[in-house]
Amino acid sequence: MRLVVSALHNPHRLVLMTIGVFFLAHLYRLSDPPNGYHHWRETDTAAVMLNYYQEGMNFFEPRINQRGATSGITGMELPLLQYIGAVLYHVTGPSHAAARMLTVIAACTCLWLFFRSATFFSNELEAALATWAVAFSPLFLFYSHKIMPDIWMLTLWMASIYMYLCFQRNGRPRSWIGSAACLMLGAGIKPLCLSIYLPYLFLLVKGKGENRLRNIILFGMYVAFTLGPVFLWMQYARQLQQSSGLYTYYLGHNLANFHEYLLSSQFFKKLLLQWPSELWIGWVMLPAFLYGLSYTARNRSHSFFFVWILSTYIVFVVTALKSSSHDYYTIIIVSPLAVVTGAGLYRLYTRGHWRRVVALALVIVAPIGALLRIHQRLGPTDDYYAIRAAAGKIIPEDTLVAVEDDTPAIRLYQLNRRGWPLRSGVRYDEVAVLVRQGARFLIVEQPLDTAEGRWDNVLFTEPIEFGPLLCYRTKNGN
Repeated sequence: MRLVVSALHNPHRLVLMTIGVFFLAHLYRLSDPPNGYHHWRETDTAAVMLNYYQEGMNFFEPRINQRGATSGITGMELPLLQYIGAVLYHVTGPSHAAARMLTVIAACTCLWLFFRSATFFSNELEAALATWAVAFSPLFLFYSHKIMPDIWMLTLWMASIYMYLCFQRNGRPRSWIGSAACLMLGAGIKPLCLSIYLPYLFLLVKGKGENRLRNIILFGMYVAFTLGPVFLWMQYARQLQQSSGLYTYYLGHNLANFHEYLLSSQFFKKLLLQWPSELWIGWVMLPAFLYGLSYTARNRSHSFFFVWILSTYIVFVVTALKSSSHDYYTIIIVSPLAVVTGAGLYRLYTRGHWRRVVALALVIVAPIGALLRIHQRLGPTDDYYAIRAAAGKIIPEDTLVAVEDDTPAIRLYQLNRRGWPLRSGVRYDEVAVLVRQGARFLIVEQPLDTAEGRWDNVLFTEPIEFGPLLCYRTKNGN
């Protein structure tokens, strides 16, 4: 309590304390392999990172494991995190701790950039309290521990916003160029961050001065400079998908059907009722958010953030399927909501008496509440490395395998092998086709029923056990 009170007298110290507590919290299970909630998406990212390291550092040829007998090169989001992770692997060796640390460092940078951006609209203490609200938003706290590109997108986005606000104030070309470059990279990872165009346009309309025409031209150039390369990358990625036939990553092919998902109760339940309080703000901080809502709604200096919130909801509507089924698609709303929460904390604290005690209590309890909320999302990893080590002894490198797996890539990445995931059970006809295509091993979770004898046509029916898995050799050159 005394440490928090002391930090509240120095906003910069409070921000550093926020980043320090946040960083220390992420050292817990830092070396874990992909696990838990959205395990499959984390695996996708880690697999591309490892494949760069193992198979070639051509940035324009990201490879996946669920490739069948192809090269595995596929179209996807801008693989910036994956490529930098592979570069780091050449220094540290393949390491999940190193990969996670890239996300943690990006998240810490994001917090500092958010603080600097928020000071354009409020005093430093209010901005520092808002930074605490971002750090211990359950959604932000959880995904800043994952081997996923979303936090890198958010950090580049925040860098773009900070430099754009600097440009609004100082008019320096380097701020404009830096903002556009960061937005271009962030949108290449996730086009969701192009939603910031609407808040930027609001600043343009709201601004005064004789250079209105110049500013309109600059804004048009900004849109072209950022949107053009993103469009070209997505077209390139789509061409890669079409040429390889590996349609693994979502690039907007079902956007036209957004109304089908928008009209479902799931969309409204999650994005209007459940996730704002449970994930974006957090139950602990919800009283501060509600307290700050009435103030910020009347304060013109905070109008930018309400336009920001509106722009994110527009994106959620257009991406209704992904926004209501994958919560990391909504992480872009955490920052503007945190500004409202910070305003509430600041007003509670500065009103004195019992309100100050409430503000202090909320600040102290917020990390605990967020950690309790996300801890249940972590999964077990006990047999992960044991299975990978056993597979390394049994299955030669560069050998294609067929793996029983309900997800596209989890088992293949765990085995550090390439091939085919069997997502609808292990059926003889399908396995026979894969054996003809080059599968030399079949990995399953339960023994096959070999009583009928037809498995003898494609397999040696005495399996090798490693951990909870069984490995059958196929009659394909073994």
